[in-house]
Amino acid sequence: MILHDLHTHTDYSDGSHSIDLQVLIARAMGLKAIAFTDHFGPGWKLHDTPGAFDAYLADIDRVRIHLDDLIVLKGVEAAALDCTGRLSITEAQAARVEWVLCDLGGASEGTLRNTPASKPRYAENVVRTYVSLCDVPFLNVIAHPFNTGNTNPPLLPADYPRSLLVELAEKMARRGKVFDVMNLMVFWFQGAGISPAELTVQYADLVRTFAAAGVRFQVSSDDHRCGIGHTVWAEKVLKLARVPKSQTVNPAGIPLKKTQKGSEA
Repeated sequence: MILHDLHTHTDYSDGSHSIDLQVLIARAMGLKAIAFTDHFGPGWKLHDTPGAFDAYLADIDRVRIHLDDLIVLKGVEAAALDCTGRLSITEAQAARVEWVLCDLGGASEGTLRNTPASKPRYAENVVRTYVSLCDVPFLNVIAHPFNTGNTNPPLLPADYPRSLLVELAEKMARRGKVFDVMNLMVFWFQGAGISPAELTVQYADLVRTFAAAGVRFQVSSDDHRCGIGHTVWAEKVLKLARVPKSQTVNPAGIPLKKTQKGSEA
């Protein structure tokens, strides 16, 4: 088992539970490490509400200071704003946390926002966005990559040209960007007309391409509703893709940072 969960949410964004309860759940599950990665983008509390980011970081510091059985990382899930690598978080803000994820979401122009009608154009935009994100020095992780099934048109893992995937995989490996294998990827394909079994096969084939390039991986629950540590599907994908455990992140090697108050800018 991979005893980490490096993409989770709390009631500081759209999670159901407090930081304190999430820590208790992670300890009960026997995890060795978790990352709190609440949303940091337009329309979200940490991004828009004065003082919320400071409070969030201080809360994580408070709960982790006495822990000796669980590594707790301060993180955020930023959003890609377009295909050029623009993020919803600044370098100064990112410097205050230890684990920065970035996803494609409703603010991502040209992919999940104003999705192209042409599948080849859509696939090109997705990969170009990720390639551009690789040049962001403070970004650690691409969050649930290729979550493109609930759009019109839907884009399945098998729809991406291999040449584009190899280009991205090689750049992610060179830049040290981590691939997030998220346990509930089926959520992003519930409207795509693909069975869970076929999605698993297609996603494992895609992951295999990235593993061959030397990309590192993390597993995550992307927990919102008491799912911390639930990574069965994610670990199944890594197994099917024959990813060795040596290519997964070691959270013990990530330096922790002390929160400095009043440094939200």
